[in-house]
Amino acid sequence: MTALIRTELLRLRTTRAAWGLLAAAVLLVTAGAAAVLAGIGGVGGAPRGSVALRDDLLGVSAVGLFPVLLLGVVAVSGEFHHRTATSTFLVTPDRRRVLAAKAAAAALIGPPVALGLLALAYAIGAGAGAVGFTFDGRLAEVAARSMVVAALWALLGVAVGAAVRHQTAAVALPLLWLLVVEQLLPAYGLIGLLPWLPGGATGALAGVAAPGALPFWAALLVLSGYIVALLLPGARAIVRRDIT
Repeated sequence: MTALIRTELLRLRTTRAAWGLLAAAVLLVTAGAAAVLAGIGGVGGAPRGSVALRDDLLGVSAVGLFPVLLLGVVAVSGEFHHRTATSTFLVTPDRRRVLAAKAAAAALIGPPVALGLLALAYAIGAGAGAVGFTFDGRLAEVAARSMVVAALWALLGVAVGAAVRHQTAAVALPLLWLLVVEQLLPAYGLIGLLPWLPGGATGALAGVAAPGALPFWAALLVLSGYIVALLLPGARAIVRRDIT
């Protein structure tokens, strides 16, 4: 199994799509940090050198986790999109082990990417002279929460890719759900559902204060439940599918 995970890690490191998604994450975080810095001194903007400004900068790293989720999606759906599934399963006939290796590889890549994005946002603020570097309990908590969220989102991406398999649909589905569907629910009086949906559970894991937010352990169970609910039937379908 270790060899399979190493193979999947190598595959991700040498795939142009993976590097493209990481580049997108860097651009999104850079743009978010620049927007935060541009708001210093404005209405609602945190003052220079404040803890609130540091928190705002660290918070923009969250937008970089969408590419991490999509990285998990393409790790699975890419096999079918590029028609490499046949050769992959010929080398390793146990398809469950292949899918488990993909999930493990994605989950291993997520946390260091999250730390890198946090460091990038912080470095942009420090480089601009807006914040000083201080490592404290709050920073450690943000880093730990971000690593957990990144690992789970990478796994969620693998689960979506396994359940949908068509790459375009698999990429679009989580983005539409998180950025459109969940954002529209409050307008229809369904805000009470948000804590139990993937986006709401993610916010609770990240420590975002929101009405009805679940405790950390409950949010962890909810998001894990979505992963399992998508991954198990997806794995079953992949095992049974004729890959020729």
